[in-house]
Amino acid sequence: MVNEHNLPFRMREYQELMDQEILNSGDDYDKLANYPTYMIFFCNFDYYHRGLACYQFEFREKWHPEIAAGNLRTLVVFNTKTKDYQHAAEIRPFLDMIRGTVDTKDTFIAAVDAEV
Repeated sequence: MVNEHNLPFRMREYQELMDQEILNSGDDYDKLANYPTYMIFFCNFDYYHRGLACYQFEFREKWHPEIAAGNLRTLVVFNTKTKDYQHAAEIRPFLDMIRGTVDTKDTFIAAVDAEV
């Protein structure tokens, strides 16, 4: 949440580490089909400078984005500094809590805040 640099490369490294935990030497790569992965970052900054609450990335063909790579890897970056919750309305109370505003009327947020 603090380091505002090299986010894409940190995502790449962490994603690779997860795959290394799944596959053992000699395993068939098809084993990865049983383990879709999600790398989720919560950031107190907007790395992509578009003002969105949620950026979600999947691997797609460059000239034909309707063709997915099919590797079941998803990268999600939440931006707590947003004002645009168009694709992340359901997580708004949690992003607000990370930013420092606690909605005690939301039972989930109140429970998380109590644990913290």
